[in-house]
Amino acid sequence: MNKITSYNNSIKLILTFFILFLVNLGCSNQKRENAEKEILISKEEKTEKVFSLLSGFPEIKDTAAFITNLRNTFNLYVHDNPVSEQIKKVSFYKKIKLYGSDKFFYFIEYDYGVGSMASCPWKYQLLLTETGELVKTLSAQRFEFLKIFPGQNPFLLTLTATAKGNGGHEVYKISLDTLENIYEGYYDYAIQTYDAHHDNAVFKPTELKVFFVDENKDKFNDIVFSGKIILIQGRTKSGTWYDNEVRNGKTTSYSINNPFKIAAIKFIFLYDKKSGHFRAKEDYEKKYKDFYY
Repeated sequence: MNKITSYNNSIKLILTFFILFLVNLGCSNQKRENAEKEILISKEEKTEKVFSLLSGFPEIKDTAAFITNLRNTFNLYVHDNPVSEQIKKVSFYKKIKLYGSDKFFYFIEYDYGVGSMASCPWKYQLLLTETGELVKTLSAQRFEFLKIFPGQNPFLLTLTATAKGNGGHEVYKISLDTLENIYEGYYDYAIQTYDAHHDNAVFKPTELKVFFVDENKDKFNDIVFSGKIILIQGRTKSGTWYDNEVRNGKTTSYSINNPFKIAAIKFIFLYDKKSGHFRAKEDYEKKYKDFYY
C-alpha cells in the first residue's frame, strides 16, 4: 500500500467517525428535546388538573365560566343539550372538614339537570383540596354531611341510584388525603337501601331511614337502615314471581296499591374499630330471601 492510498484511507476513517459523531449528537439532542417535552407535558397535565377559580370563594362571579372551567379541568362528561344549558347550576359550594383530617376541602356540586338514563342523576359532586386539586368525583343522587361520632368532624353520606330506582348508600371519610368509603353495604354486600323500582318490590320510604346508634354498646355509633318492604308481586315458595292469582274463583291482581305482602326491614352495620369500617351484623341476603332476594 503506497502513502497516498494510506492517506486516503485515513481521511475516510476520520470522516466516518465525524459523521457518526454528528448522528449521535443529533440523536442525543432529539432525546433531550423529547425528554424536555415529556416534562413540559407532565407539568401541563398537572396544571390542567388544578381548578383555578377557588380564590373568589364563597362568591361565584361568573357561573357559566365557573362551570366551564370545572368541566374542562376534570373532564366531566355532560350530555349537552339546549335544556341543560338553560338549567345548569352550581347547587352546592362549601368549604368543609371531614372525619379523618383537620384539613379544609372544597365540596362542589354541579347540577346539569337533564341527560340520558345512563348518566342519571345528572349531577357531579367534587371534593377538592384547598389548592384546587381533585380528591374524588362522585355522582350521587343526594349527599349529606353527618356527625356519626360526637365531637368529631362529619362523614360524607351519599345515595347512589340508577334511573330505574335501585340504589344504596356510601359513607366516606378522609384517609391519607383520599376519600374512602367505609360502609360495606351496597358495593361489598350488594345490600340495597333505596328501591323505587316497581319490579317486584319497593321500599317505604323509598330511601330507608338511616340512624346512628350504638347497637352493640361498644361506645361507637353504628349505622341502622330501617323501613318497610312492599311486595307488589306474589311469590311462590320456589321463588317464582307472579302478578295475579285465582282464589275461590276470584282473580286477585297485585300492585303498589294492592300489595301481596308488607314486612318490616332493618339493616344494622356495626362499626369495626380495627378496620374503621361499618360491617353487616348478620347475613341479610339469607334473612330476607323470602321477601326480596
